[in-house]
Amino acid sequence: MTGPEPAVLAGLLTRAGQAVGRFHRRAAAGHGLTSTAMGVLAALSRGAGASHRELAARLGVSPATLTPVIDTLDAAGDLVRDRDPADRRVVRVSITESGRERIAAASAAVEAAVAGRMPQLPPDQVAVVRDHLLAVLAAFDDAASHDGAQRR
Repeated sequence: MTGPEPAVLAGLLTRAGQAVGRFHRRAAAGHGLTSTAMGVLAALSRGAGASHRELAARLGVSPATLTPVIDTLDAAGDLVRDRDPADRRVVRVSITESGRERIAAASAAVEAAVAGRMPQLPPDQVAVVRDHLLAVLAAFDDAASHDGAQRR
């Protein structure tokens, strides 16, 4: 592509992502969760426990950002913290049965709400749009990684 089209598409993509993000946050809030809290519970529901630092890295947030989220989920009984027996300095976070039930219900409701709003593509365009969005993510994730390496 040449000319202003890439910039126009980038602007539309940014606005669309922000709008979907806002809608997702409102839908999650309807279940008493933030998007980050949903991410924590979803990540923990897919595997064994994780250290605070591992979980922050998986979610792409700082450990400091994660602390109040973990505190809230712990207080609600959705997860537990335990010292790692191999290294007592490390605290591991694990999901509880209550947390599993909460993320299952919230995820189903949020996915249904998003799906109810998402315009449907013609079947022959789904793969094209998906591939393009994945290419955009790869290009900008690579650029962010490369930029970060240059700053060090």
